[in-house]
Amino acid sequence: MVESFIAHSNREAAVMWKPKVAVVAVASRFESGGERAADIFEKAKKKLTASGLEVVASPKIVWDAADALEAAGALAAGGPELLVIIHATWVQDSLQYLFVNTVHCPLLLWAVPYTETFSLGCVQHFGSILSENGIPFRYVYGVPDDRNLVAVVRDYALAAGAFRALKRSRIALIGPRQTWRAAGPQDMSMEEWGLSRTFGMTIVHVEMEELLAKAAEGTDAAAEDVLREMRVKKCLGKAFADEGRLLYAAKVYLGVKELFGRYGLTSAAAECYPQYGGLVNLPSSWLADEGTVLDTEGDIGHTMLMEIMNLLSPGATALGEVGSIDKRSGSLDLAHEGSSAHSLAENLSKVSILPGGDKGTLVGFPLKAMPKVTVADLCGQTDTYRLFAALARSQRVPTQEWVRAGRKFMARLSFGAGGREVLETMMKGGVDHHLLLREGDLQGHLRDLCDLWGIDLIVG
Repeated sequence: MVESFIAHSNREAAVMWKPKVAVVAVASRFESGGERAADIFEKAKKKLTASGLEVVASPKIVWDAADALEAAGALAAGGPELLVIIHATWVQDSLQYLFVNTVHCPLLLWAVPYTETFSLGCVQHFGSILSENGIPFRYVYGVPDDRNLVAVVRDYALAAGAFRALKRSRIALIGPRQTWRAAGPQDMSMEEWGLSRTFGMTIVHVEMEELLAKAAEGTDAAAEDVLREMRVKKCLGKAFADEGRLLYAAKVYLGVKELFGRYGLTSAAAECYPQYGGLVNLPSSWLADEGTVLDTEGDIGHTMLMEIMNLLSPGATALGEVGSIDKRSGSLDLAHEGSSAHSLAENLSKVSILPGGDKGTLVGFPLKAMPKVTVADLCGQTDTYRLFAALARSQRVPTQEWVRAGRKFMARLSFGAGGREVLETMMKGGVDHHLLLREGDLQGHLRDLCDLWGIDLIVG
């Protein structure tokens, strides 16, 4: 299971990833409309497959409990990320229950637009039961030829797939445990338990000494090969750091890859500031362009959120922190010492490899202009977790302003509500300072994930 998820962590696989959706049609012989079930079912399978989903179909139309048990068992064996139940007619809720209690995955209820079938009423009724039991779900209403309906199913399948994939992920915490900052007897902090129980991932403790040892074992020849490869891939911008720092970054990069292989990791968060400033920043940028998340802040929650955002759409996610409010435009200027993917730069000629810390390197550049950018943050703890999501537009940052800011990572974001108003929303919601930036609008997916996780969404 872990291996299959790791396969999704490179850019090519992210483009090709097809969430697996189980589809079944249910009907009653005592209600009107059952004669449409087969036609609706066949069209639904075709339309959902054409939308980019992997469809696992029920072996038959379900008319009674015996059919339901057979179909539910077959669908569960396929390991779907989402179960879609098409209601051709009203059915008894004991039939729907068999699927929920057997397939065990996120659920979407599909009602058809035929008054005499009471299909929509059936979906409303079972939705009420699910709500009473704290089971999240989505519903759609229409026929398979409705493109908007199919798009809703596809989008919810992506969120459900990410939700399920996170339960198979392994995220390393490289460096000191949070519990070292408190006098506790345990190796695992309660915060780590809270993250695992709420979101499902497995946290693996890896000592910083192990990464440092692997970097020390690396040869200059192997490091030079990495640097040559990165220059060819245009992932080594203008160097303001000396050759020794670049070679060390390449050795750390190779060491991180060894750790990923040894522990079967899907992502990692490494200790950085203040003792290890810049240690993993350039490797993080390289890995980000390969589709792998290596957080430089020791922030497991945001490492997890980066994994999720990478699954939802191909490409890389940037990390920034609010630095100032631009007086002229009212936009928020974000900055970071720099660890984001080279591919996110406004221009590769502006990517600056800067010295950082004792032996480290930083990756600075102005973020490219993009019409839609999802801004996200995860904060809180057990029972108070909440996710902030806002839609912004990234503007071009004038070169002189970026240079004055120290050539580090910089992003200028404009929001429909205004930067100060969005910052006020974040302050009132207790949103923390690590903000993730991802091209495109992922707000709907993140909203669905909050429902599945059972946490609050703060809309910016």
